Amino acid sequence: MKGTKPRLTQNSIVFILLIISKLSFAQLEVSNISNANQLMNSLLGDGENIIISNTTIKGSKKTFGLLPQPQSIMFFFKEGIIMSTGVAKDAEGPNNDTKKSSKINFLSDNDINIIADRKGCYDTALFEFDLISATDEIEFKYCFASEEYSEYVFKNVNDVFIFLVTNTDTKASKNIALLNGDVNTPITVDHINLKINSEYYIENFTYDVSTIETLQKDEKKFELAKTFQYDGFTTILTARTKVIPNVKYHFKLGISDVGDQLYDSAMFLETNSLKSIGKKPKQEVLLSTLEAKIPSDVLIHFETDSYEIIRKHHFLLLDKIVKSLKNNPKLTIKIIGHTDSVGSINYYHKLSLRRASTISNYLYSNGVSKNRFTIEGYGESKLKNNVAKDNRRVEIIFFK
Repeated sequence: MKGTKPRLTQNSIVFILLIISKLSFAQLEVSNISNANQLMNSLLGDGENIIISNTTIKGSKKTFGLLPQPQSIMFFFKEGIIMSTGVAKDAEGPNNDTKKSSKINFLSDNDINIIADRKGCYDTALFEFDLISATDEIEFKYCFASEEYSEYVFKNVNDVFIFLVTNTDTKASKNIALLNGDVNTPITVDHINLKINSEYYIENFTYDVSTIETLQKDEKKFELAKTFQYDGFTTILTARTKVIPNVKYHFKLGISDVGDQLYDSAMFLETNSLKSIGKKPKQEVLLSTLEAKIPSDVLIHFETDSYEIIRKHHFLLLDKIVKSLKNNPKLTIKIIGHTDSVGSINYYHKLSLRRASTISNYLYSNGVSKNRFTIEGYGESKLKNNVAKDNRRVEIIFFK
């Protein structure tokens, strides 16, 4: 009858009360980004053994975001980065739309399209950077989420993402977005779901009246449905790859809608998870690397309150650097002096410059032109740790 107020069902009342009782749960808030360096500052967890350069993003900035506040969901990492085929902020819950879609652009990528069997890629987001590792292995942690769950399992239309790693010397590339390193198991809706590799899959319930009974029985399911929009997730996975120490690699992290611009997908990268976890080469291997086309960055250590080179292997190292510079006319170097924290600030700076000058004088006296190098002194401002001998050092960084 006209003017009659709608009646609340018992389920509706229970659902409202359930929401009120759970307001203490932290809400997901995706922060916008302004540049690629913000992503790298969040991702990099090993500044001592990894050198990063040429960090870029391609696609709309709206498809990238940061998760700056700690998440309490058990399977999910505390903080992270999101790369989406839609608007990144659409990841924010509750999961009240099983078909969430955003048409961002028609940007494609040839490497992603190859993996997608040339079905056409859209709404592409790319995060790329160059990396040099001091050890022979790199890893980072991530998970995949999608609105394609579970309607499009085994429909052969899965959205695609890649972690493409390329040796810049040999141009050899490989995709490491694989389950347990298996080249036959890429991370897609078809390869991880309730029927296949289900131990790596987490379903996200719809957040509405129809799921009240299920949500009431499981607090974790309730929190997931309230926090995230996506219909399904993988568990936290690890991308890992072997690398040659002190050789530059190009990393391309990308995600695309496949076939059309519908049903958003995303990958989340864990904050501080990009790490160099392998073994460092021995001194003799390092010396032989210096004879290669592009030498590695090196360290030379000094005694307390000293700026004299006294160790034989340091002279051998400098001789190799001289040879590399002469063999590669386009190479230049930066020589950076450091100290421990014993003494005054003024003293630190002078000593660090003297150490850098000792190295530059040796190179100059052995035929290296002064326009091939610059020197800087940082004093004790960039301590690596509390071990004094590790801080009494000169860094020699190569540029081409």
